[in-house]
Amino acid sequence: MRKWTTFAMLALFAACKPAADKVPAPDSSGADPVAPAVPEAKNDGSNAATTAVSLDGEGLRFIDKVSGKTSLLAFGVPRAQAETALANVAGKEDDRSTNEECGAGTMEFTRYDAMTLNFQNGKFVGWFLGNGPGAATYSTMSGIGIGSTRAKAKESVSIVEVEDSTLGEEFSIGTGENVIGGMFAAPGDAAKIEALFAGANCFFR
Repeated sequence: MRKWTTFAMLALFAACKPAADKVPAPDSSGADPVAPAVPEAKNDGSNAATTAVSLDGEGLRFIDKVSGKTSLLAFGVPRAQAETALANVAGKEDDRSTNEECGAGTMEFTRYDAMTLNFQNGKFVGWFLGNGPGAATYSTMSGIGIGSTRAKAKESVSIVEVEDSTLGEEFSIGTGENVIGGMFAAPGDAAKIEALFAGANCFFR
């Protein structure tokens, strides 16, 4: 009887196990996989034709393409003001999100292609520019942007390497409180900038 009971329990256990997932057959056509096309930036705001946006350690700087006059959208302005100002150039936002686990506390984000605006308590507190559609439309007043090489950046600004950074090849442009930070894709003078940021950001160091 004990042998029969043991056999019955083993059979029941086997019946409860999920069926193994089927492994898809490999593609035998020999064709190379095709990467999906990267969408172009919208950049279709009402002021896109007349206004450029420059990266700044104190916020974002808007430049009149005709007169050359600039105005600073400074950290600390209300969220609605910051969103409207950038939307007038970049077009409608792509998405909004929230992260409650940021080191600086809960942070909200509004993304416009490669540019993300960061908010806390309803205020504009930082920005992050990634290597994506629309990144090429932003640069510092000295012309540093996504894709600039370390060697090229050093020609016009002071690049300060952040030692022992957990983020990788991190650097800052100059020193002080209101600096622009960034990350190179690799070591060496030929390495290109793959991210730029300023103000408060949600980094996990």
